[in-house]
Amino acid sequence: MDFSKLIKFTALCGVITFTGVASASEYLGLNLGGGTKNSIIKKLESSGAAYDAGYGYKGYGNDLPTVKVTSYQKFNKYGNVKSSWLKFSPDKKLYKISVTWSDTGSTFKTFKDALDSKYGHSKQSGRGFKKDYTYRDGKVEVVLNRNTFGFGNKQTTSLAYTYTPALQEVRKMERLIEDDIRKKNASKAGSDL
Repeated sequence: MDFSKLIKFTALCGVITFTGVASASEYLGLNLGGGTKNSIIKKLESSGAAYDAGYGYKGYGNDLPTVKVTSYQKFNKYGNVKSSWLKFSPDKKLYKISVTWSDTGSTFKTFKDALDSKYGHSKQSGRGFKKDYTYRDGKVEVVLNRNTFGFGNKQTTSLAYTYTPALQEVRKMERLIEDDIRKKNASKAGSDL
């Protein structure tokens, strides 16, 4: 094999590898399934985002932390953000990104066309004012939600990305948290009942 062909082949492999990694792990600019809470917060800070890291599943922020993002350029470029949440697994890795925009329909159309082009046709569910469009990207489930209840900016479009391998551990921790809450409630009122 001549040296110039080897260089071209190596460069092509590098581009393919980089492209695959970028598309498989980055959603809305965040490393889903691999980004730690600390690395995600550093990324938010370096981009000038506004956030509150003081949330958690039913108040258990040390076990299942949640970050409320109030302003982040990657989210804001698609319209007026109503709410956005980053959820972390028990090992403090980002497993869910959820963003909701006020939308009269144009953001939904943009997302739907882009998702259909990238992942193929969706599995549709829901009825009435709310419809979900579910896509798959390897280990990530992508759900596009359209809620047409209300008029104008009262309507919403949401995107939720979930790293599915983390769900088993997350659900296990949720059950432990709920059990702990039940025990605390029982000890609080048990002697009076």
